[in-house]
Amino acid sequence: MRAFLRRTLLLLSLLAGLAPAATPAAPALWRVSDADSSVWLFGSIHILDKDRDWRTPRFDAALAEAEHVYFEMVLDVDAYATFTRLSMLYGMNRDGRQLSDYLTGEQQDTLQAFLDEHGLLRDLIEPMRPWMADLTLMSMSLSAGGGGESAMTQQAGVELVLLDEIAEDRRRELETAETQFRLFAGLPDAEQVTSLMRTIAASDSPDQGLGALADLWHAGDVEALARTMNAALGPVDSPTYRRMLGDRNRRWTTEIAEMLANNEDAMIVVGAGHLAGPVGVPTLLGEAGFKVERMDRSVAPASATGRPNRRR
Repeated sequence: MRAFLRRTLLLLSLLAGLAPAATPAAPALWRVSDADSSVWLFGSIHILDKDRDWRTPRFDAALAEAEHVYFEMVLDVDAYATFTRLSMLYGMNRDGRQLSDYLTGEQQDTLQAFLDEHGLLRDLIEPMRPWMADLTLMSMSLSAGGGGESAMTQQAGVELVLLDEIAEDRRRELETAETQFRLFAGLPDAEQVTSLMRTIAASDSPDQGLGALADLWHAGDVEALARTMNAALGPVDSPTYRRMLGDRNRRWTTEIAEMLANNEDAMIVVGAGHLAGPVGVPTLLGEAGFKVERMDRSVAPASATGRPNRRR
């Protein structure tokens, strides 16, 4: 079940990593302010080796000051149980169809070549809907360069690390597990198949490997992450990109604006891909008139005196 959850998180953000980086830690961190309050945005990575030194004094200070910490979803015991139920409800065919029934003959040959290359049995994915097969194959291709599934199960992502530190009364979530599953299941079948074929086509690209993505995240290179996101999800105006990133980012932007209006002292921790590109959350907040500052590039740690929040 934990392996399945990690695969789902991989597809939601398309950001993961296993190899420790030699460069100094500088994951992207923003401060967003209005006239009398501010919140923090941190771009996370959902699967990460435990030995990677990614934390900075500025991040730790901002985290300690936040009254509430928002995640895409709080990954507690209840979430794991819910994922089991929803994977059967939304991810498996229940009408007698098989994965092959969605594919042309040429697409089936492409799929079989991928499975043969990775030593996978066709029976493993035949009961799946295309989006679930896409998620599974993406997990396999991403982890191929970083030790495979056995290595992935030994890792802890940013969210899991932080949840161990944050008291339950400080935890908040922007979405539910059901919301995230419906994002996948709601895509038209044809778009699911297109995404599956795109994943297979990109599987040999070194830019799509765990180490390459993790190093971009570690260095805070959001523009390179945006380019990688385009390659993985398609153009910004494609149905998959719009549904998985653009629409969600706009909803979160509205929620963050409400936090600022209410002078809520918050940190928002979401997949770094949501904070990059022309429809990234920082860009949308800037367009909405808020002051948006990249703070990971500063040397001095954050401090309470630098936080203008005044609670009502």
